[in-house]
Amino acid sequence: MKPFHFLAISILLFMTLPISTGAQDSPKKFTWMIWEQRAVNPQLCSAKNLCKPQKKFITRLIEEPTNEKAQQMLGAIDQLAKLRGTPVEHPESPRMCQQTEAGKILGFNPEAWELSDKLAALRNLPGVYFSVQNLKGPSHYSSSFGADLQKTMFKRFKEAGLHILTEEQMEQTPGKPQLNIYFSNANAKTGCTYSLFASLTQTMLLTRNHTTKLKVGTWGASGGPSADFPAGNEYDAVIRVVDKLLADYKRANKHKS
Repeated sequence: MKPFHFLAISILLFMTLPISTGAQDSPKKFTWMIWEQRAVNPQLCSAKNLCKPQKKFITRLIEEPTNEKAQQMLGAIDQLAKLRGTPVEHPESPRMCQQTEAGKILGFNPEAWELSDKLAALRNLPGVYFSVQNLKGPSHYSSSFGADLQKTMFKRFKEAGLHILTEEQMEQTPGKPQLNIYFSNANAKTGCTYSLFASLTQTMLLTRNHTTKLKVGTWGASGGPSADFPAGNEYDAVIRVVDKLLADYKRANKHKS
């Protein structure tokens, strides 16, 4: 294995930050030391083949200078840059205001990653919340369609080893994983048969702007009447879709100890 080389750069950065404790407060000013380290992240290199040096910043507060002292410090550093023949505004200086660019925050460009396999969204899934008790079934269904599905799904999830979350637990779980079942009854007037769609949603960040968080479908499957199951009904179709999710969950975590 090749050794990981790194380049470390120390930079003094002057920042002005307002503190809103009153309408007449003067903005406070801070002098920071930023130590930039660039090194290959072995985990990113092995898992994502991203083997270019990544940036890491360590910051320490030096003091709260007056305007005059801050300008003196900057002037001295500018003069030193001129003597060294380097630009006063270095092209690689950290841009502290670019808070929406994921690459600036993460230290690497997430677009450099290849798209993950769809099963990756189910890997190490901590649990799932679902509630189908109020799902309205076909008119000919003699019992409570939603309540019966809820009981069977609880049993299936436990057998598969996938933890069932309450709604409150889901809100506290990273990704907020939730399974939604969308069911449409048959319509004799239009001749449409029943159909259903299941979607597992989780929260995700955009790679181009990590400040945008969305709850989107990370797994989905549809169902309905099937020639492979001629005796099957609407209830069976829902369970088959649920079983698809659990089968994919097992596949995604087959090497999990």
